[in-house]
Amino acid sequence: MNTSWGNAALVAYSLLPKIANSLDCAVKSRINSTFQSRHLKMGVSNEQLIGEILELIDQKRKIVNLAYIVKSTVERMKPIDKHILVERVFNKKTFTTIAEESDVALRTVFRRAEVAKMRFCQALASRGYTEEWFEKEYGNDKYISAVKSRVEQEKYMVAKSC
Repeated sequence: MNTSWGNAALVAYSLLPKIANSLDCAVKSRINSTFQSRHLKMGVSNEQLIGEILELIDQKRKIVNLAYIVKSTVERMKPIDKHILVERVFNKKTFTTIAEESDVALRTVFRRAEVAKMRFCQALASRGYTEEWFEKEYGNDKYISAVKSRVEQEKYMVAKSC
């Protein structure tokens, strides 16, 4: 399996709470616009507003689904692969910190991370989450496809801090 979507899923995992919060705010603002029919005064029909809300809810569904896919796939991995991914992706630790805490060389952590990432992608594919599935489900998602594009350009494993 190509690792583009697998790597993007790992990077996106750390961003999912922010994305979910953004979607929640967008839904709330649209719902609030229904009071006193503010949306109608701005030229937005009821049908259009409901369509936007449903689209946002579907995006939220995809975000929640991605969180489940990543977490459940990592949980099924071998302990050594699981450890490196949990520390790096879930706990957002640096490679240096992982090396120090694990009492191994930094280069070893880099190698283990590469192998863990490859095995994660293989585990995704074995569960039916192939590159094609990700492309169909998330290829047009503005948040996740943007993460994928950035990951492909920069080749890092976890999103950089803003």
